[in-house]
Amino acid sequence: MLASTRSARGFAAAAAAGDAGATAPATLVDRIKADMKSAMKAKDQVRLDAIRFLNAAIKQREIELREAGGAVDDAEVIKVIQKLVKQRKDSIESYKSGGREDLVAKEQGELSLLEAYLPAQLSAAEVEAVVVQVIAELGATGPKAMGAVMKAVMARTGGRADNKTVSDIAKAKLK
Repeated sequence: MLASTRSARGFAAAAAAGDAGATAPATLVDRIKADMKSAMKAKDQVRLDAIRFLNAAIKQREIELREAGGAVDDAEVIKVIQKLVKQRKDSIESYKSGGREDLVAKEQGELSLLEAYLPAQLSAAEVEAVVVQVIAELGATGPKAMGAVMKAVMARTGGRADNKTVSDIAKAKLK
């Protein structure tokens, strides 16, 4: 009964309820919830708004996964955060070209908050080493192998490498 009630109420209820006797480290969702509470207590409206937006995106992903029979775990939360980070970076570029420095500053603040939830990113040299290794293992040649290389590299890096960086390095290596 508890498990079905918990899954019906979503990740927020699961994060709040926790697992009795579990000694596993706190999930990313738990960390986000704790940060939201601290932002509320500190009356930090900018940070609170950004965390609420993140929370809404995670809930949306949970709904999508629930319809497909899946569940939200840290890997899914990281994917959501990466998507939001990419949106912020695109917005920053657009606002800079439009001369809207006020909006650039707002987006950069949200970007830094979101990036704090991501695992430590690999350096370009580390990403290049993984790409070279994957290309060698797959025996990939030419641009047609790009999809297979990208899939394997992203699986190996586990969200610790930016898609654009991986793509740029893979394109250069597959010419």
